[in-house]
Amino acid sequence: MNKKRSILLGFLAGLVLLSLVNLNFVAAAPESTPVPVAGNSYQTQLQAHERVTYRFQQRTQLTINCSEDCQLNMFCNALQIGTKSFELDIETDEKLEINMTCNEEEAMLGLINGHAYTARNRNRYQYQEGFCVSLECNGTFTQARLRIEVTAQNREGKWAYYNGSTQEWVTVPTTVENGYLVASTDHFSTWTVLIPETTNPDYTLFIVLGVIIVIGVVAAIGILMYVKKR
Repeated sequence: MNKKRSILLGFLAGLVLLSLVNLNFVAAAPESTPVPVAGNSYQTQLQAHERVTYRFQQRTQLTINCSEDCQLNMFCNALQIGTKSFELDIETDEKLEINMTCNEEEAMLGLINGHAYTARNRNRYQYQEGFCVSLECNGTFTQARLRIEVTAQNREGKWAYYNGSTQEWVTVPTTVENGYLVASTDHFSTWTVLIPETTNPDYTLFIVLGVIIVIGVVAAIGILMYVKKR
């Protein structure tokens, strides 16, 4: 009797152990493999809440997730952009058709990779991200979140969009979350990351003081010469 009970307990213990091993295996399942894209263009139908990563020419990765079905029309100049990882999450109540274009720079909009950009308020930014994404859709959405992987160069950067009405780049609040620069928006435009330059000191006061000192010295010398002549 005791032998049968021991066999039964051993069998049950084995089932429990097998279940735990199975559970751990499921929890450790790898993430889905990125969809390889050989060229610059790709069109696909994305299902609601289906988070998919597309890797263009083994370089630039675009990860898209939408709360409703959407038609994706993507163009990515990966050979120029290089190794980047961008993510876009969209909250919407309707099916969308989304056009996405990714380029290294937007020279016509004042952004040249490796050059500075000066806003109308005279704030200066460095553009060295080498990634601009233009987004359009045929419907409306509640909110979108943009993410790009943090690097040593862009850690202090801010997401910015191009305002076509004022023809300038406008920075928005940006946070660092899980190794990504993150920003939220309720509209699509052309987006990128700008690095604010360290504020330069205002030299106007120093120039005025310098002129006053020079005038004072010249006046003092003139007075001394006049006194000596007398």
